[in-house]
Amino acid sequence: MTSATNAADFKAIAPQPARMLDGGRMLLRGALGVIGAALILTAVGLWLAPGADWSQDLLLIKLLVSVIGGMAGIAFLQSAVRPNAPRVEIDTIRHEVRLVRTRGRDRWVLDRCSFQDLTRVENCGAHVQLWGRNDTLLAEVAASDRVAHRSLVTALRVAGKL
Repeated sequence: MTSATNAADFKAIAPQPARMLDGGRMLLRGALGVIGAALILTAVGLWLAPGADWSQDLLLIKLLVSVIGGMAGIAFLQSAVRPNAPRVEIDTIRHEVRLVRTRGRDRWVLDRCSFQDLTRVENCGAHVQLWGRNDTLLAEVAASDRVAHRSLVTALRVAGKL
């Protein structure tokens, strides 16, 4: 590991961020996807309906309803997309683990946990599992470089976790 906190410098450790097993978010995203698809199909079906009235005053209303329904359907479909998993940054100089979500140039630190605050650390070969507050799996990393793995294990031993 290097002394820089830039995540691009941590090539030796391949982070595997933990995913939450919360079914509520998945159901909400599924419902938003179904609603979005239904709105888009309704907007298209408004024009394909057999026996529809093609008078000019109703065409303007159909156009307005189909444009608004189509745009709302696309918005619902976009909100149904699963967000990217956060990236794990392990800083052996500051003795902390960070979960970071990036989008473009924006960078948000979702969670920060020092090595002292870790509840449990499991070291099994080249894999290290870090358990954060409330016994939640914070990160699981697989080190491909022995020097980087030794640096992480040494920092965890200094913190009293191994």
